[in-house]
Amino acid sequence: MPRLHAAPLFSAPDLQLYRVTCDGQDGPRLKEEAVDSNRLVLALHGRFQFRDPKTRAVVSPGVGLRLSPRRPCEISHPHGSGDACVSVRGDWLRRWDSSDATTLPVGEDAYRKLHAVLTHASAGAPVDRLQVEEALGLVLAPPEPTSSGASQRERDIAHAIAHEAALHFDAGTSVEDLARGARVSAFHACRVFRKVMGTGIHQFIQEVRLRHALALVLDTRRPLAEVALEAGFANQGHLGNAFRRRFGQSPGATRKAHAPSRFSAGAS
Repeated sequence: MPRLHAAPLFSAPDLQLYRVTCDGQDGPRLKEEAVDSNRLVLALHGRFQFRDPKTRAVVSPGVGLRLSPRRPCEISHPHGSGDACVSVRGDWLRRWDSSDATTLPVGEDAYRKLHAVLTHASAGAPVDRLQVEEALGLVLAPPEPTSSGASQRERDIAHAIAHEAALHFDAGTSVEDLARGARVSAFHACRVFRKVMGTGIHQFIQEVRLRHALALVLDTRRPLAEVALEAGFANQGHLGNAFRRRFGQSPGATRKAHAPSRFSAGAS
């Protein structure tokens, strides 16, 4: 089992937030995993794979996870690296989050807002409950409805490709590899993915890489050259150019503008 460390960030009778770090070293599991209460898990940096009888997902800074009590699941780290997440617990979740979906999208603005609140909390600064609820509310806001006219088979193909792309975004995966995994031709994979997801496969992977890079810039103190390689970029210059186009400023300027966190400094 991976080693976990939980540090409290905010505590109220009906709402608790913990920063949970994991070393990502999977080992033999003695029993199925499950939680004892409703939880919302939001990745601050890193990624892990989640499976239960209904869902197969890669949880990362762009994808959140809802956990229901006593529902068996499996969490794994095929890439062998650790992660850091915020675990949200308490009866507050039942009042604010009524969705039955296991995963939820976490937009860039929502991530930045939540991380800013957590940074102040982890540094020991006073945090008003309203700030916490506002940040979590932005995360839990339902996404805009989309209608692509895609069939269930097409959605299954696109989601299978997206899953593998999100899991192996840093491994130089080709369209042919992704299409083969979904058991379709490369041409069909590209057409279906764009129809369902509204973007191309390359653009999707680039966005995944940039969201991981942003998370590492904000949530760790790793050298930017190391961030570039871990996020799947050729070098720091390659990351810098893409980062500026996407977020409007360089990785260094983004980190400098962000208040330091005593937990982030030692995050791995």
